[in-house]
Amino acid sequence: MDIHKPKPWHGVREFLKEYLIIVIGVLTALAGEQAVEGLHRAEQARLAERAMRLELAADDGPQAYGRALVARCFDKRIAQIHDGAFAAPTDQLRQWTAAYLPPFRTWDSEAWKAVVSSDVANFMGAERLVDWSAAYRIVPGVSDANAHESELAAELRSALPPSGEATAADRQNVRRLAGLLRFSNDRLARGSQLLLARTRPLEATLPVATQQALLSRARALYGDCVVAPNLAAPPAAQDLSANLRGIDH
Repeated sequence: MDIHKPKPWHGVREFLKEYLIIVIGVLTALAGEQAVEGLHRAEQARLAERAMRLELAADDGPQAYGRALVARCFDKRIAQIHDGAFAAPTDQLRQWTAAYLPPFRTWDSEAWKAVVSSDVANFMGAERLVDWSAAYRIVPGVSDANAHESELAAELRSALPPSGEATAADRQNVRRLAGLLRFSNDRLARGSQLLLARTRPLEATLPVATQQALLSRARALYGDCVVAPNLAAPPAAQDLSANLRGIDH
């Protein structure tokens, strides 16, 4: 059996050379591993943004745009009920309240919740994460407002007796509910406009074809009161005067 003897050490220079080769090899391997990990993290962040973009543009976006379209129509209808609560004949008032049917939709943020509950948010960058957060912060508020509005509208439709004359108390209740519903409509309109504005820098804007389809259907349902929102204009909720005064109908 041959026994391989260790090679003699030829000096400090050769030792340093071999040491540097080992160090460079280790560093190269670590750098390669970090590069692969960085690419993987970047892909995770890209897929997360794609999911959020789809959720905002294809799910919440049509709801926000649709609400902005018809907000003026619903304001006119509920103002009519509010102002005519004591003056309109009971049958007329009954027709108005029965016909007040604001849309109720769910407002989703599942893609954002998945980002927040994982470590993907750490790979997106602080500024980008703030932009996404700014858009999604609107969703819980409009969702709660929409649910509350639906409950108020149902209460309004049952506020009058099914037949006979309304009492003074009935009319007062109708006026009260109409006032609350007018506030809810304004809140949803402002929230929808703000959500649409905050999706623009995220490239999550509602497709033009969807905007046009919603506009056409809204005008067929409600007529000339439908107004297409200017998506390039600053939303009313961002106006500095909103910090100084309440809603002015």
